[in-house]
Amino acid sequence: MNEQNQIVLDKLAVELGRKFSITDSTAIEVLKDDIKAAMYDALDYCNRDVLVGNMPSSVKDLYIFRRNTEGNEGETARTEGGVSQSFEIGIPAKIQSKLNRYRVAKERSFR
Repeated sequence: MNEQNQIVLDKLAVELGRKFSITDSTAIEVLKDDIKAAMYDALDYCNRDVLVGNMPSSVKDLYIFRRNTEGNEGETARTEGGVSQSFEIGIPAKIQSKLNRYRVAKERSFR
């Protein structure tokens, strides 16, 4: 991970740690790992190596989405006691629309 992404990761860890009242050092390391995974998802989606512009905001949103759906991996829908839930798969459309402005086209050779 490059230095710029590491700085963003550390800032997001502080912000999200405060937001979710995470103070335990082990929990903070888990938080950083989860933010890093969200960051890599955003970077992969945008075909980039470095966060640019307002991408950290989308990383934060993606982390929160992943946290809220934790434990429901692999499920697309569930019904319990007459209550139905459906789950979004992949990066939610709202986050994708924020990231779309930072996407870089891949170069391909047609030989």
